[in-house]
Amino acid sequence: MEILIINPPAFAGNDYIREGRCMQTKSSWAALWMPLSLAYLAAVLREEGEKIRLIDCIAEKMKAGGLVKAVRDFSPDLIIINTAFPSIKGDMKVAAELKETLPSVKIAAIGLYPTLFENKFLEEFPILDFAVIGESEWVIKELVRALEIGKKIDEVDGLIWRTGDGTRVNAPQNIEENDLNELPFPARDLLNNEAYRLPTDGKKFTLLSVGRGCPFTCSYCVANTYYGKKFRKRSVNSVVDEIEECVKKYDIKSFLFWGESFTFDSLYGEAICDEIIKRGLKITWSTTSRVDTLNEKLLEKMKQAGCILLGLGIESTSQEVLDKARKGINLDKIKKAIKMVKKAGISSMGHFVFGLPGDTKESAEETMKFACDSGVDYAQFYCAIPYPKTELGRIAQGNNWVETKDYSDFDLTKSVMRNETLSSRQIKKFRDRAYRKFYFRLKMLKQAMKEVSSFRSFLEILNFVKWIKPRK
Repeated sequence: MEILIINPPAFAGNDYIREGRCMQTKSSWAALWMPLSLAYLAAVLREEGEKIRLIDCIAEKMKAGGLVKAVRDFSPDLIIINTAFPSIKGDMKVAAELKETLPSVKIAAIGLYPTLFENKFLEEFPILDFAVIGESEWVIKELVRALEIGKKIDEVDGLIWRTGDGTRVNAPQNIEENDLNELPFPARDLLNNEAYRLPTDGKKFTLLSVGRGCPFTCSYCVANTYYGKKFRKRSVNSVVDEIEECVKKYDIKSFLFWGESFTFDSLYGEAICDEIIKRGLKITWSTTSRVDTLNEKLLEKMKQAGCILLGLGIESTSQEVLDKARKGINLDKIKKAIKMVKKAGISSMGHFVFGLPGDTKESAEETMKFACDSGVDYAQFYCAIPYPKTELGRIAQGNNWVETKDYSDFDLTKSVMRNETLSSRQIKKFRDRAYRKFYFRLKMLKQAMKEVSSFRSFLEILNFVKWIKPRK
């Protein structure tokens, strides 16, 4: 079977990062991420003997017209399209254009949107034939087998599909039984790896999966809906073998370790660091962590193994907000984590959310002040989003807090809900003001100038500055 896997073109002038549960504009990170899930899919299907083409339209700067030409030339039997909430209208418009170009082609969608809406997704977008609930590799592999050998589609767990008289949702896939060590390394050879570069030094970088799934129950998060509640780890050798392949085959020495938390199991994290050091791999990498899963020994090894940046899920400094969000942390743990990371010589990025239940003008001001005074080196600020299938989504719908019926507005840069005391407009203003207050400090401006290594990196930082200006 000939299969085309697509990361759709830019939408409404924005380059989008679409990676599993993460959906943001490129400008929010000042860097374009490689589509890791699509590269995994390509590798899995190629291993099955299928003829694969993978196109990252964002990286290739390919517009819909170029994609239509590629479809005509390749004439695939199946198209798999990546989706995201903010770009869903553009993604589905592209799908419609491809279907019109090649009416016989079957089109399947993956991503958070179909995962959260299930059969309603296919009802909303009748141009599609299939969609996947949750991580896609095992579902798509079984779908392709079914299409090739005539197996019943209703036996493919985790699939949404169009029947002759409507839509159907099959039995859920048992995500927690999906063994990550079964997966081949992502098919980076099908991507233009030159396109994925860090904004400051311009070096090539790539995403690398360490594990999937999250056992925690934060009220606003979709991680365990998409990846399951069990933290599934890859073997240490598999992780480091892939790093070594990236270094030797693709000359990639910078990484974003992609997963819910590299530090869930400190012994596992230490083992990966030990193996990196043992093999003499001179790399740099960043990853994310909860503030309550860190210890000094692990951080020291992370530093020795090349970790340069650690993202910390802080969200708020209000204990009421943290408790209502079921974070299971407090301000003392937050401060301790920042201090430990700094002591280890690793830069930190704090992640903060405005507008969660319990957030007030006073708590939002305190969170903003803490972000600037806490010692974190960088920060990301978001508006709370009431995604379906989350506790926050249920609370927001039950209290009539949600102020849009257009789900493409579910973008972390926008405010689509109010809470008990703050209007959606106030929440958006806090988010915008927090960015300006944090990054327009003299300290940050000096730091940005030190990090600029080329005209290209200057332009990337300039785009980020434009992005954090308040928008209507």
